[in-house]
Amino acid sequence: MLHHRAYRRDIEQLAVAVVDNRRPMRAMMRAVLAAIGVGRVEIYESPANALSAMPQTAPDVVIAAGAMQPFGGVELVRFMHRPDSEPLCFVPAMIMSAHAKPDLVAEALQGGAHQVLLLPTSAGTLFRRLDWLMNDERPFELIDDHYVVSGLEEQLALSTPRPTCAPGAVMAAASAVPAAAPHAVKRRAG
Repeated sequence: MLHHRAYRRDIEQLAVAVVDNRRPMRAMMRAVLAAIGVGRVEIYESPANALSAMPQTAPDVVIAAGAMQPFGGVELVRFMHRPDSEPLCFVPAMIMSAHAKPDLVAEALQGGAHQVLLLPTSAGTLFRRLDWLMNDERPFELIDDHYVVSGLEEQLALSTPRPTCAPGAVMAAASAVPAAAPHAVKRRAG
């Protein structure tokens, strides 16, 4: 079984790399990760910096922004999870975004991420996500040219698009329904 690097680790032993091109987000993530007791936090301001530095001190988890330049978090994870990218190929990843639309979630999972973290987040949410990740027994499997979390197809099949409804459509639908006739109550004579 090809378990990920964070499997069965304690949070105090966990090394987390945060990759984000926004200074305030890097500072916030560093503070939150320190507050929940993460052992080591590495901060990278670009995917290129992360890819050049992480092989020397491989983290246990990568948390990367979905949208960055010159390439985003999904592309970073896909590159990390190539078989020739050891020791990074079994590092689990979360993609963080304020706009976690179904397309981004599917793209992130197909790219090899374990989760998509919706921003803004809280220390409690991030702790629960890391705890879940450290206990996630699903192994990696090689699909095409990179490793993804086993069971990806089943997970994506369970994700069904939610119907969208415009407020005006609700009012129009409600006015199109004919009013029901009042129910008559019959009393029996005793």
